[in-house]
Amino acid sequence: MVAVIVIVVLVALGAAIGIWWSKRDRAGAGSSAIAAPVDPLAEGPGGPLDGLGIGAVVSHQGHDYVVRGQIRFDEDGYVWTEYHLDTGTDGEAGRAWLSVDVSDGTDVAFWRPADDAGELEPSGPVTYAGRTYKKVESGAARFTASGTTGVPDAGKAWYVDYQAEGGRRLGFERWSSEGSWEVSVGETVPVHLLEIYPAGRTSAGA
Repeated sequence: MVAVIVIVVLVALGAAIGIWWSKRDRAGAGSSAIAAPVDPLAEGPGGPLDGLGIGAVVSHQGHDYVVRGQIRFDEDGYVWTEYHLDTGTDGEAGRAWLSVDVSDGTDVAFWRPADDAGELEPSGPVTYAGRTYKKVESGAARFTASGTTGVPDAGKAWYVDYQAEGGRRLGFERWSSEGSWEVSVGETVPVHLLEIYPAGRTSAGA
């Protein structure tokens, strides 16, 4: 008698497990796959940099800048982008750009040419405009350019990046191995302080 009861219990338990497993399979088949996590600060759709590209308007510290060109750098798979901006002013004083690096978390900086840099070279700590900058990284990267940038459509660039206390930056770039260094000064920009209006839009509601 005991053996019969044990058999009945085992059969019932097996049936219950079978029903549960069948429902699980049906539920799984009817649901979509879990989406991969998306970096909310990336340049792609949905982030605060969504729409950043040639023709877009960038609003920063009360000024609106139109993106005239962009340069995409690739250093052995490490990529970043410079967006060249129209400041509405002619000449060297009218140049400005945003650098955007999302390889190790979103890092955005606003740059302008370093006035009166003269023959400043990236050798050891450097001093510019009363600040001392320390070297943080250097290297060379392949690049492709589009729009208005003032550089070739493609090639290789060399760079050396410096930083001072308070996050102030100093950058050296050159577009040939024997070329002269272009020196620029920059500052980190919190992404939430930028407003990006994609090409064809002039306001958030347009």
